[in-house]
Amino acid sequence: MLVSLNVSAQTNQYNFVKAPLNTVISEISTKTSYEFVYDAELVKKAKPISLSLSTTSIRVLMDAVVKGQDFAYEINNNKTIVLKAVAQNPEEYIVHGMVTDSIGGPLPGASVKIKGANKYTTTDGNGHFNIGLSNNYNNIDVNYIGYLSETKKIERSAAQNVVTIKLKSNASLLADVVVNGYQSLPKERQTGSFAVVDSATLNRQINPDLLAALEGKVAGLMYTKNPNGLNADQPVLRGVGTYSANVGTSPLIVVDGLPSELTLDQINPYDVESITVLKDGAAASIYGSRSGNGVIVIATKGGKAKGVNITLNADLFITGKPDIDKMHYASTSDLIDYETAVYNTERARFTTTESMFSGYGNVNNGTIKYYSPLYELYRQQATGAINTTQLNSTINQLKQNDYIKDYVDNVWQNEVRQRYNLSFNSGNGKSSNYLSLNYDASDERMKYNNSENFNIYNKSTFNLKKWLTATIGINASYNTSSSSNFDYTNYLIQPRYAQITDANGNLVYSDYVNLSDGFSSSGAVNAAVISTLKNNNNFKSFGFNLLESMQEGLTKNKAINLRTFANVKANIYKGLSYSMQFQYENRNADSESFHDKNSYRMRYAYNYLTSYNATTGIYTRNLPDGGRYYQINRKSNSYTFRNQLSYDNSFGKNQEHNIAAIAGVEMRQTLTPRTLETVRYGYDPVTLSSTTLNTAALSTAGVASYIGGTRTLSALATKQEQVKHRYLSAYSNMSYTFQGKYNLTGSIRVDQADLFGVDPQYKNRPLWSVGLGWNANREDFLKNVEWLNMLKLRATYGINGNVDQNSSPYLTATLRNDVLFPSLQYTNISALPNPKLRWEKVASTNFGIDFSTLSNRLRGSIDLYNKYSSDLLVSTELDPTVGAISRVLNNGALRNRGIELNLTGDWYKANDLAFSSQFVIGFNKNKVMEVNTAAQNAYSYIGAPTNYFFINQQYNSLYAYRYGGMTNGYPYFLDENGNSNVTFNAAGVPTAVKDITNTSAIVNMGSLTPLYSGSFSQRVSYKSFELSAMLVFSGGNKLRKDVTDLSSNTVYDQDITQRWTANTISELPRLYVDYANSALNYASTLSSLWKYSDVQILDASYIKLRNIILSYNLPQQVSRLIHVSNVRLSGQVNNLWYWSAAGDDIDPETYSANSGTRSLQIPKTFIFGLNVTF
Repeated sequence: MLVSLNVSAQTNQYNFVKAPLNTVISEISTKTSYEFVYDAELVKKAKPISLSLSTTSIRVLMDAVVKGQDFAYEINNNKTIVLKAVAQNPEEYIVHGMVTDSIGGPLPGASVKIKGANKYTTTDGNGHFNIGLSNNYNNIDVNYIGYLSETKKIERSAAQNVVTIKLKSNASLLADVVVNGYQSLPKERQTGSFAVVDSATLNRQINPDLLAALEGKVAGLMYTKNPNGLNADQPVLRGVGTYSANVGTSPLIVVDGLPSELTLDQINPYDVESITVLKDGAAASIYGSRSGNGVIVIATKGGKAKGVNITLNADLFITGKPDIDKMHYASTSDLIDYETAVYNTERARFTTTESMFSGYGNVNNGTIKYYSPLYELYRQQATGAINTTQLNSTINQLKQNDYIKDYVDNVWQNEVRQRYNLSFNSGNGKSSNYLSLNYDASDERMKYNNSENFNIYNKSTFNLKKWLTATIGINASYNTSSSSNFDYTNYLIQPRYAQITDANGNLVYSDYVNLSDGFSSSGAVNAAVISTLKNNNNFKSFGFNLLESMQEGLTKNKAINLRTFANVKANIYKGLSYSMQFQYENRNADSESFHDKNSYRMRYAYNYLTSYNATTGIYTRNLPDGGRYYQINRKSNSYTFRNQLSYDNSFGKNQEHNIAAIAGVEMRQTLTPRTLETVRYGYDPVTLSSTTLNTAALSTAGVASYIGGTRTLSALATKQEQVKHRYLSAYSNMSYTFQGKYNLTGSIRVDQADLFGVDPQYKNRPLWSVGLGWNANREDFLKNVEWLNMLKLRATYGINGNVDQNSSPYLTATLRNDVLFPSLQYTNISALPNPKLRWEKVASTNFGIDFSTLSNRLRGSIDLYNKYSSDLLVSTELDPTVGAISRVLNNGALRNRGIELNLTGDWYKANDLAFSSQFVIGFNKNKVMEVNTAAQNAYSYIGAPTNYFFINQQYNSLYAYRYGGMTNGYPYFLDENGNSNVTFNAAGVPTAVKDITNTSAIVNMGSLTPLYSGSFSQRVSYKSFELSAMLVFSGGNKLRKDVTDLSSNTVYDQDITQRWTANTISELPRLYVDYANSALNYASTLSSLWKYSDVQILDASYIKLRNIILSYNLPQQVSRLIHVSNVRLSGQVNNLWYWSAAGDDIDPETYSANSGTRSLQIPKTFIFGLNVTF
């Protein structure tokens, strides 16, 4: 302990009568300029002090204080008084020391043991200790959980001063403490399966968010980046355990011990102290009916015990543009040649050009359909508006254009993200505080798209009494973003021969494009429509330029997130404590967009909603001449309140028994109070005025458009709803350890919620777990095995649950107002009651081994598990007489089995050079065990494998039709009997095509979900440099090729240059343009069967170099010159290289595996980081 107060030297009077030593120390510190350093145990054992003395000499005073005591004093540097126990043995000398972390923070409870002797002590709450050494026994071993052990030799001469021992953090050993949100226990007393990632490991690389930080660090935790796949951009632990999208597949997020509605990307990585992933039933069942997918427990940073640390992080992310060439689009020249072939084929079906184009419609003349500018050129040439020379000259000019390149050059930009984090970590013995300020700003790939995030986090802990502590905190964030209309992210919005800008950078406007307004039921436009309306002043231009339109109607989002929390802990008796926790979360999100009256979309809607009275010759503008303003507001909040008793104590003759137990009750509520949505037309952003419209009439009856047809204006479904869920839970968890070798654990929890059925047998179903552990390395027969440092065997069984918050045991209905008669209200039944509704049950069995060998240089764990999910919510067929054909009921079962391996090796460490590696892999395979619904059509299984599946097969499987062969460029397929589905004539042209619908005709090609995933990381450090890299891999699953559509002429792929011709020998299919006229009606069926056939299946395995990082720590002498503790510079590259088994430039992380759709590959990101500690 350290006590200090500086005053001017003077004669002081001291009077003590049987005063305790701490009282004497306090008064001396108050009246002098001296600090006291002492061991708390020494103060407790000191005899009462009686003296009366007036003196200016500190030595006279201290001689009187220590007289007759079992301790002595030393004065260091005329400012510190060290109290030291007096050695009872003349050969013994007392060492007073302090154990700290690498930055000087005290480590209370550290073990200090004399090497070779059965004598040890522990540090007090301020990291201090006293221990007696001798000439023969003067080496001490210092150990602290989560830190590398240190052996230090202390000679008698060195013992005259306070000895400071600094321990270095060891990420692998931090896993020795497991924080499950309810309690923290040493790993040796745990039986469950879990993984711990500390802040040092998380921040070894520069992470965009916590989700990316966890990738490759936890066996069995799969992070799917693919936006097109199942569980897009979400973590999945030990496989999917539910059939319901409403239940979700992501683990429960727990922050500082309480469940949170936050997502991982909303938590500042720099505020995180550690992350514990609870995998099996024993580890996660304490969280009850929301823990079936596992639990991710996040412990945030707190203040230090003494002093102030200031840390600044500055990160710069630069992400390049994706490589558009990997999309395999045909060139402009090839596309023009192909479209010309399409035009000629279509033109050949008509006697005249005008009869062909009449089918595309005009103002008040038929259904209007879009046709391309190239078609318009051919029409003009056919009607004599231009001659053949002008046609060819124009086409040659068009072939020089490249809209996609224009798009990449003018619309895309390098993504630039800046992030700054400033944290203050302080403490004074009585309180500690952690404060962080975070600013994060991004300019996205699309121009005019950006975001900003401001975050503040504060956590304060107060030691109110020796037995009472309180923690309060707040985390608030303010987010803003701006984004263009989603349609403008499509770089195929115009033909490749169009332009965005000319050679001088000027905007190029197209007379029309194939894009409607999105507000109304407007139809298409074409060159004929544009020509007809050209000189009519009652209509606005349909002209379009992408760069201009991108700035129109920007969607601007604002969100405020608030989390406040409090925790009070009271130590009641030895090992017994009481804690009370409360957390409140609130989110308020607003979104708005404004389209100016002259914006493309408003001009488009204005034109189509203009009507005409042929009798009077009057045009009526049914849409006011102004802008469109749209706004939506969403609010939600939640709270959690918990009361808990905890007990942790060792007893017995040699403290061989240990019991740790908790019991508590928890109340929780989630509330979405309202969602408000408004839209105003004729809006003026200056006066904030708008025009009242009869939206009911415009959205139902509509208006007769002059351009053609009856057109309606989309009206908002005006509604206000409130969604509230409440939970009341009681829980208990206990562990018993005997002789530090044998562990027995158990837990039970009962959740009651408004979500469960009214039947008591469903409302009160307990969730429970049991576990056994054996620390085998502590057995006598293994104690002397030098190469084995730790060996633990674990076995657990537990039951968790999942909840569908959209299901209800009660009849639910929606109150509505009639459209034609707004004052008339009626009720729609939304869902029938389900009195037997219950949480989905997840029973997990886990066997695990933890080991450490070769002086802890090789460490790891192996887990085998069986996760059986039952009572899964799934669509179930019913007897129609009950009032419904099908209902979502607890009526499914799914099994996941797997094995996980985590290996860490510190292979070499000598002088300033060190090598270390980590290998993480998880295997998982699921099987559908029970389901009571089946599709009647084979395509249902192919198109929706997460909704339809077969018993005893894998969930989310890839199904395919059986390919039979190719005749004259027409593919054929095999039905359930092995017969061809196509009948050909003598010329090889189909005369009959049968669709394949029987479910027996399709085959299971494998899993769409990877069967294994993992990572390999390598670290090399030399002096102040550190180089690390991480490879991630995934495999065992399948995907479909990206196959060109055979039933449409709107294609962009390079396949247009490699399609069937009359001289084709290989099995290339015909595209739609090449179909015989008599076979055109079969194209859609054949195209679908071809795309989803078994010959289109590829291996989806891949390996990626996720990141490579080089960091440099400034030498300490340089840091001192600039008055800082440490400076760390980092450079990092993400997604530098990948290999894919599918080849053909397919990136499985962005590829839609089931539909066979290619997407842009993940581009490289260059990151630069600065970390400064003051």
